[in-house]
Amino acid sequence: MKGLNGVTLLLISVFALSGCQSLLPKAQGLATTAWQAREYQRQDQVEVQWKTQSFSFLLYQEQIGEQLQMLALSLTGQPLFKLYFDGKQVKVEQRIEQMRLLPFDFLVRDILFATDPQFAQLPHEQVQVLMTETGQDVYIQQKPVLKISQETDHIRLDNVQVPYHMTISALENTLEAAE
Repeated sequence: MKGLNGVTLLLISVFALSGCQSLLPKAQGLATTAWQAREYQRQDQVEVQWKTQSFSFLLYQEQIGEQLQMLALSLTGQPLFKLYFDGKQVKVEQRIEQMRLLPFDFLVRDILFATDPQFAQLPHEQVQVLMTETGQDVYIQQKPVLKISQETDHIRLDNVQVPYHMTISALENTLEAAE
């Protein structure tokens, strides 16, 4: 794949498949009434693999109070999307035009289960998280959805429904916390 258009088409294809349940898909297992206000910051490089294609982007997560912000940048620094999550719904503030159909609810859900241990421990309707020797398996309505493995230097997320794989590698946090 060449350039940003290939990356965005792949992103849309991967995540659109996870949202085929309805015209306006909602990611089951995302909303929770137990969402907590806190301060949280994380920076990662994310590599997504789907079929024979792969691409990478930088992801910055910051939660201040009840608002979690996610900002994704291409490896060249172009903003891909910016969104907010308050424990109930995802609000997309900006995205490049090629991503207008991307079901961000699914993206946020999968990333939060993989990168935020507190999120996986919250009560979610019809979600069961089973701890394994290397990580966790996430079931929604008694069906396997995610397999998450914690490695020494990265997290591997396998969405067994679509299927696609993400490798999430933490980057050193060089940004100062918001005051």
